[in-house]
Amino acid sequence: MNHSEYLQLFKTAVFEASGKSFDSVSPETVIADLGLDSVAVMEVVAALEEKLNITIPDDRLAHINTIGDLFRTLDMLKK
Repeated sequence: MNHSEYLQLFKTAVFEASGKSFDSVSPETVIADLGLDSVAVMEVVAALEEKLNITIPDDRLAHINTIGDLFRTLDMLKK
């Protein structure tokens, strides 16, 4: 899966979790800057885990700050 596909999955998961739509996010976007509360962030992570059939370990979650960090983690776990 490439980063544009991850980005689409991320946008869909964010919209489903929060009702917010983000057209101008990029890998450099800081997730905390999106204005999502912690519950919405966990819902987004859970949706991505389910969709990609992976589990992101809690210790990895602590190091994810940007959307690009998330994509790199997804890439690592999908291999």
